[in-house]
Amino acid sequence: MSNSDKDTKLSGIEKRDLVIQAGIQAIPYVGGSLATLYFGAKQERRFKRLETFYQEVAQEVNALEDRIALPEKHDKEALAAIIEELNEKIEREQVREKRGFFKAYLKNTLIYPVKGNYQERRFFLDTLSSMSLLECEVLGDLYKQTNQVRVGDIQKTGVDQYAIVGAIGRLKSFGFLVSGQASFSIGGGVDNMLNETVKVSNFGRHFCEFCLRS
Repeated sequence: MSNSDKDTKLSGIEKRDLVIQAGIQAIPYVGGSLATLYFGAKQERRFKRLETFYQEVAQEVNALEDRIALPEKHDKEALAAIIEELNEKIEREQVREKRGFFKAYLKNTLIYPVKGNYQERRFFLDTLSSMSLLECEVLGDLYKQTNQVRVGDIQKTGVDQYAIVGAIGRLKSFGFLVSGQASFSIGGGVDNMLNETVKVSNFGRHFCEFCLRS
């Protein structure tokens, strides 16, 4: 990753914030106050997320002292790029459970060096960031199963069955699930999406072990 790419990315974020700030400030009477409230609180929340994250990681890594890879084992440029991207994702992540998964990701990154595997590590990081908590939970539950599971049998309290169908579709698109068909019906009101069976792929298991297990 070149310095020019980093500068362009930072510039884009800054420009976006300036546009948002200008838009809020344009609201008559209250715009200035709203902009100050939003951006002040936003920066405070993001800083607190990072501060808490690294405090917790420091405590947990202390117990892993013998397993942490020496710095020279890493591709230093690749590791720096991952840490930079990780920080941005932690700052934006509002879900506490998801920040816990980022901790698992970072601890495993420190144990298993970034060297020749940068593309996979970035894919894991970017995908984890894009996943909903429901998708993480469904994948984590399927990871515990050894056999194919029928989609219609996957239940979450308070979650519509078709939200689970959508989560399964996304997880398949990431390469984390392989699917089959328990039965196939024509007519009769039977939904074949619910009769589909799924199982965590080897790639998906690797993702779970790297990102979803602390």
